[in-house]
Amino acid sequence: MNKKLAIALDGLCFEASKHCVQLRPMKIVNCNAADSNSSYRSFSKAYCEVEAKSSKKFLFGDVFRRGIDILIGYLENKAVPENRQERFVLDKLLSYVNSNAADDIPTTNLHEMTKGELSKLMTNHLFGKLSTSPHYTVNKECDDQRKDNCPCSYPDCQLTGALGDTSVGNSEVWHGNMDIIINDNLALHFELPEENSKTAAENSLLEKQTSNASSQNSQLIAETIVFSFLQKQKHPEYSNFLTPAVGVGISEMTIMFYDAEHDVLLESTRVPLFDSPEEDCRKFSLAAILISWLVVNYKYLSSGLVDTMQTYTADFHNHTRGKIEIYEQKLSLGNVGSSSSSRAKRKKPPTVVASSYLYKKHKLLSRIIFGEKCGDGDSDENSSEEDKRNN
Repeated sequence: MNKKLAIALDGLCFEASKHCVQLRPMKIVNCNAADSNSSYRSFSKAYCEVEAKSSKKFLFGDVFRRGIDILIGYLENKAVPENRQERFVLDKLLSYVNSNAADDIPTTNLHEMTKGELSKLMTNHLFGKLSTSPHYTVNKECDDQRKDNCPCSYPDCQLTGALGDTSVGNSEVWHGNMDIIINDNLALHFELPEENSKTAAENSLLEKQTSNASSQNSQLIAETIVFSFLQKQKHPEYSNFLTPAVGVGISEMTIMFYDAEHDVLLESTRVPLFDSPEEDCRKFSLAAILISWLVVNYKYLSSGLVDTMQTYTADFHNHTRGKIEIYEQKLSLGNVGSSSSSRAKRKKPPTVVASSYLYKKHKLLSRIIFGEKCGDGDSDENSSEEDKRNN
C-alpha cells in the first residue's frame, strides 16, 4: 500500500506523472457578484465568466506542502508528526486506505441516483470518513434528503451527517445553500446531468471539462469565493486563506480554490473518482482518496499560495461595484435570507511551473516506489535559484 500511496502522491508533485493534477490561475472577466437585482444574487443564479489568467499551470502539491511532508515522512521511515492533531489527521488517511472503507461503493447504479442521494453517498463513504470529524450538514431544503439511512445498498449504513441550515453569504450579494458543509469549513457542490441515464451522465457538467479548460460551473466559483471570504472573516488567525470547495460529478471531481486575501482563483484539472470507468468497478482511486484527504483537512495540511501564485489575481474586487465590504465583513453561515456557463479563451498549451521543492519530493517518492535508498544529495537544506524564483 505504501508504494501505491507514493505513486498517487507523485501525481501531485511531478508534471510528467501519469496521474498529474495541476492548478490553473483564473481571471474573472464578468460576473454578477454585485447584481442590483436581488433575484440574481443566489448561488443558483450566479454568473461568472472566467478565462485562464496565463498559459502557466502549477502543480497541486505546491499548495499542500505540509500534507506532502507529513505523508512522505511516514512512507519513507514511518515517521509520525509530533503535533497531536497532525498525527490524528494522518491516522485518518492510513486507517481508511488499510480498511475496507475504500472498497467497492455499495450501490447498484450511480446513474439512477438523485443529486441528494449522490451527495449523501459520496460524503458518507469518502469525504466524511477522511475528515477529522465524520459529522457534516446536509442542505435541509433538498426534497429528496428526508431519510436517515445512507442511500448505499447496506441496510444498516447510517448517515454520520444530518439535515441542517447550509445557507452562506449575505442577501445583498452572492448567497444560498451549499449541498454539503463539512465541519463548517469545507463546501461540497454536486452536479448531475438533467437525465439519469448513462449517456446523459457522460455529458455531465463536470465531465465536459478538458484538462486545459476553465470551469463551466459558475455556481461552484461563486460558492468558493464566498466561502473563502467567510473563513477569513471567521478565522483571522489562520496562517493563510486559500480555501477549497469541491465540485463532484458522477465519476469525477474538480477542486476550486480562492484566496480572499490575495484575490487568487485556482482551478484543478479533473480528478477521476474511481479506478475504472466500468459500472461494475466502483472502487475509489487512491488519487481521489489522497486529494480528498488533503482538501477536507486543508486547515492542517495546506501551506497556502506560493509566492509566484500571488501575482495571478482574479480581479474579483473589480466586479463588486462597491460591495466588497459586504464580502469582507458581513457574510454569515446559517440564517442567510434568500432574496449559464462560462468559457475560457483558447490559448497555447500551458506551461507547468514545477518548483524545486516538489522536484525534490518527486525524487524521494521515486526511491520509495522503486525501492531505492535515499542519498545525502537529496537534502532539502539547499534551495536552487529556480526555487527562489518560483516560491
